[in-house]
Amino acid sequence: MISPAIILAGGESKRMGQDKFNIDINGKPMIIHVIENLKSAGCNEILIQTKQNKTELENVLSNYDVKWNYDLSDDNDVLKALLSALNYAKNENWNSVQLMPVDTPFVSQKLIRKLSYLLEENLEVVIPSSNSSKNTPSNGLEPLLSCLKVNPTIKKINENINKKDRRLGKILSEMKCLIVDEKIWSKWDVFEKSFKNINYPNDRE
Repeated sequence: MISPAIILAGGESKRMGQDKFNIDINGKPMIIHVIENLKSAGCNEILIQTKQNKTELENVLSNYDVKWNYDLSDDNDVLKALLSALNYAKNENWNSVQLMPVDTPFVSQKLIRKLSYLLEENLEVVIPSSNSSKNTPSNGLEPLLSCLKVNPTIKKINENINKKDRRLGKILSEMKCLIVDEKIWSKWDVFEKSFKNINYPNDRE
């Protein structure tokens, strides 16, 4: 069974200069690509984690069966937004979730399915890693594409939310985790483009 998904869509998109979710990718808003890839992979339940008053986003998704949760803080804190989404998931009795950033429209359906399959009973999180992120503070980890168990992740984030080092990749990697690198995902016919984030207008090319 494929885990329900949480799409993180509350960022300010300062580098893009406009809300990312509505950026046109091959004739469709970027968030539609993300949702369609999730649904094609087997994610039947999808939660949109965003800010209040996102009327345009709600209009774009008016024909899609998705759930909504709103980040009430104004500090654009990803960790707090994720914690809010995970608490929503807990109330829905979701045991595990697939995280998904709104700016990853080329994510592989195979990758989504495999991450869910790998989240076995003895694990708390499965984290993919990519070559494109190797020279970033995450050291290659793609924490916002993790498949994770809800309750232990809530507990771990609460333990770290007031610490100085609050990097999500660091927090998740301290849990019972499996890191899925290129040696693994390349065997699934997953390509580096699956991890591509659209941060600037020319990233669409």
